[in-house]
Amino acid sequence: MSGVQGKFKPTAESLSQHDVPEWFKDAKFGIFIHWGPAAIPAFAPHKVQIDQLDTTDEKAGFANTPYADWYQNTMMFEDSATAKYHRETYGEDYSYDNFGAAFNEALDAWDPASWARLFKQSGARYVVLVTKHHDGFALWPSDVKNPNKDNWHTTRDVVGELAEAVRAEGLKFGVYYSGGVDWTFKHKRIESFADFLTSMPGKDENYIEYANAHYRELIDRYKPDYLWNDIAYPAEKDSFEILAKYYNDVPDGLTNDRWITPDGSLATDAFERPEGLTGIIPPKPPVWDARTPEYGMFDRILPFQWETTRGMGHSFAYNRNESDEDYISRDAIAHMLASSACFNGNVLLNVGPRGDTIIPPGQASRLEAVGKWLETAGPAVHHTRPLALPETTVADVAIGATHNTAAGKVYIHFLGIPGETEVSVKLPDQISAVNSVSQLGGGVSNWSAADGMLQVSVPEWADTAVQILALDVSA
Repeated sequence: MSGVQGKFKPTAESLSQHDVPEWFKDAKFGIFIHWGPAAIPAFAPHKVQIDQLDTTDEKAGFANTPYADWYQNTMMFEDSATAKYHRETYGEDYSYDNFGAAFNEALDAWDPASWARLFKQSGARYVVLVTKHHDGFALWPSDVKNPNKDNWHTTRDVVGELAEAVRAEGLKFGVYYSGGVDWTFKHKRIESFADFLTSMPGKDENYIEYANAHYRELIDRYKPDYLWNDIAYPAEKDSFEILAKYYNDVPDGLTNDRWITPDGSLATDAFERPEGLTGIIPPKPPVWDARTPEYGMFDRILPFQWETTRGMGHSFAYNRNESDEDYISRDAIAHMLASSACFNGNVLLNVGPRGDTIIPPGQASRLEAVGKWLETAGPAVHHTRPLALPETTVADVAIGATHNTAAGKVYIHFLGIPGETEVSVKLPDQISAVNSVSQLGGGVSNWSAADGMLQVSVPEWADTAVQILALDVSA
């Protein structure tokens, strides 16, 4: 790859000048989609079984991961629950490759427009589709031939059809690509985090140009609004050239933080955990726009944009062993959205469609429910920016704030239900006057603001895990 033309050059210095687009800061909420051949067996152990394992045994953790999208790897552990299920259901010699053909057959019934309508109804503002996961199966009929596996891609253009459908609903469209792991090029059984590096195909496997060509094709065909790489990339120079092409071709796009390379340089803080983080976070590469903690959040405002991602349950791809009780509740999603908005983040909530193309009803109902919540709470989430408060808790409940300067609004988020109906909140200095106070989804009995303190009485708090006071203010 060479001859990059445009404002951005394939260097860390040039690429680091890229700004996160305003649409992403406004959006706050996106839908992730993990879907592919693994949705046919749709099996991983239930989280309760996994919790009984020795958490210090890394090999056991990989052999029994709750991520159903890792089926092809977990079936390689002879004593794993996945291997047992595969033997009993399909037979000892049944190849994972057969799931690709079954997935393509099921695609005849797929209706991307119905998915897009649901995502719009949820209140999400963007959609990120897994276009190629670790099994190497491409969800578009690529012109880039896989030298190791024939016809290992969809017959329908899932990427293109979904891009068209979600954009027709006014949503942005992004693509995920597993740049660091592709089991069609190299698949040593992954049983530790160190194995990620030894399992990464590169120059010796003729993988680098293949991945480069895929990325060029995705950018040229679909002009994705978000380029979401996973795990790593096999060569730093090539990653810089891909990103330079992308930034120049899609001026209002962005990328994530999963571009670390085995041959690249690392900052001294690449593996540090930023303050206030829960969950896991990838090592920081030289170039990125948004940090992406997995099953984790930040609890304070930090000087960068971030996006938490998680499955509806304990898996990203659909896991037949998960029931409705395993899925995150509407209130928990609302809490994530409010908290992330208060602390400079977004939520990328994953759906795992079944192999028959249906989004599981329990997952769809969560999207519908959070969409109803956002009909009321949306002004405090969408198109806002975080606002630092002098206090972090009020009435034993964590609080945060967002503001919409253009609308003259400040929103105080109580990330829980206060135990009393009268609260006092210390206001930031930049608020010179409060002109009115209301409760989103509820009422206000009385309020006053003087000497930098807001005092509010409510008849009762709203029936959600997040209580929001809307302040009309003067700066």
